[in-house]
Amino acid sequence: MDIVYIRKDLIASWRATVEAVAAERKYLGRVTLPPFDPETAFPLKLIENDWPMYCAITGDEVVGWADITLSDIPECTHRGTLGMGVSAQHRGKGIGSRLLEACLAHARKISLAKVELAVYTNNAAAIALYRKYGFTDVGIRRDYRRLDGITYDELLMDLFLD
Repeated sequence: MDIVYIRKDLIASWRATVEAVAAERKYLGRVTLPPFDPETAFPLKLIENDWPMYCAITGDEVVGWADITLSDIPECTHRGTLGMGVSAQHRGKGIGSRLLEACLAHARKISLAKVELAVYTNNAAAIALYRKYGFTDVGIRRDYRRLDGITYDELLMDLFLD
């Protein structure tokens, strides 16, 4: 298992992994994704701006990713928002830790001051991972999402890097 910075040749595989995690309907904010266009795909913006985005790969297959996006608001570019996911069959193997370490190292390299995230409160494994790396709780958005008869609360967390 290698952890690599996103490359254009990995974007289609990354998208397939995002779709698989989204289809689980319990970890990502979106359960359906907009149509895929490799010419305008999300990772291209991160590559163009040297923002953190790392993939866990086996061969040429992406099995997990982590990214940090910055705001388009100039006064808010000192902070970024973390997003990540790992395919179901590869969870529990330390991949999330390795992806998070790579993203945080990159965030420090580009002088980000703060990383923020939101995670559903029922995702105990992810919350434990974030706390292990120093993220602290900011607050909870109650009744954030309702899906399939389940109400999800969202925990907001942050980590100061400077």
